[in-house]
Amino acid sequence: MSRSLRYAQWMHHPHAAQSLESPQLKAWLSDPGSMTFKLMARTRQFSVQRVQQKHASILADERAPLALPSKARVAERDVILYGDGQPVVFGHTVIPAGAVTSDWPFFGGLGERPLGATLFADPLVRRGTLQYARLHPEHPLVRRIARALAWQHIPGPLHARRSLFLRKGGIMLVTDIFLPAIHTLMANKQSTT
Repeated sequence: MSRSLRYAQWMHHPHAAQSLESPQLKAWLSDPGSMTFKLMARTRQFSVQRVQQKHASILADERAPLALPSKARVAERDVILYGDGQPVVFGHTVIPAGAVTSDWPFFGGLGERPLGATLFADPLVRRGTLQYARLHPEHPLVRRIARALAWQHIPGPLHARRSLFLRKGGIMLVTDIFLPAIHTLMANKQSTT
């Protein structure tokens, strides 16, 4: 398996994600607001499924933004956001392992609640610049999505965005990966984008 397909090239402009099929996709990717709130406003039913929350080794393309060494341990959380019963976004959150309780005390107790609602309601939280990438089927996060959704065939590449969140001295990296069903949601809700 090629390392280049397992390691995403994150860029600072959505055009860098290449092959943006629609203006709606670009608008959703580059929206600086909460993806949670955006989905809640555009669906009749919104829900979160927590796939996993644990300590793990940091992924290769997450080391630089968090300024962590290659063997660093992190606390990570993976969720699937559902809109009207369809999986539309895979959310991946990473925090340096030693900073969870001190800098992000709510993180361990989120359960099935959306992280975005908490982050955007906290006046101490600041969001960094968005970055964009296309994640190929070989990327570790896409492989996690395939396992979680029991995909026999991995559609790809998937469009993703990520940004750092800062709270006091703490840092958190949040990645949103758009799943195929989000295109239907965008097409059905064009007038509200």
